[in-house]
Amino acid sequence: MAAEDQPTLEALGARLDRRLAHEAARLGEERELEGFTTAVLAEFPHGGESVRLLNFGHPGPYRVAGGHVRALDAEVPNLPLGMSGFGQEVSPHQEDSFPPGASLLFVTDGVTEARNPQGVFFDPARGLEGMSCSSAKAAVAGLLTRVDAWTGGVSTDDRAVLAVAH
Repeated sequence: MAAEDQPTLEALGARLDRRLAHEAARLGEERELEGFTTAVLAEFPHGGESVRLLNFGHPGPYRVAGGHVRALDAEVPNLPLGMSGFGQEVSPHQEDSFPPGASLLFVTDGVTEARNPQGVFFDPARGLEGMSCSSAKAAVAGLLTRVDAWTGGVSTDDRAVLAVAH
């Protein structure tokens, strides 16, 4: 609900950061040291063909359009939410194109850190290349199938994928 009350992604990120830092401090020293969360905040301007992204220490999303993939990594990443005690101000959001027919895939590190039997990390940008993302469901299924093929079906970390199709 905080998103409804904040005028910008930066204001929302700052509010979430303060709230997590406050909760971690309230819960004690161990929680204060580990009470942070990585996140990517996304805003889709009404009627537009763009996306605004603000990254807090999380893997950036991947835009798939016409079989081509682009990693939307943060140019100036923020610390994870809940770590405002280190004095970092929230960096400005980035804006990127999000044309009709494109999909954005948001992934956790269980995808980016998946390894093949030789110990090589999975590269989602290469793994998504040439893939048809006709729907959000097809994009998620296709990516997870490719991760499973890369790892030989062995997963050592939880993984999540969220797809948004335009």
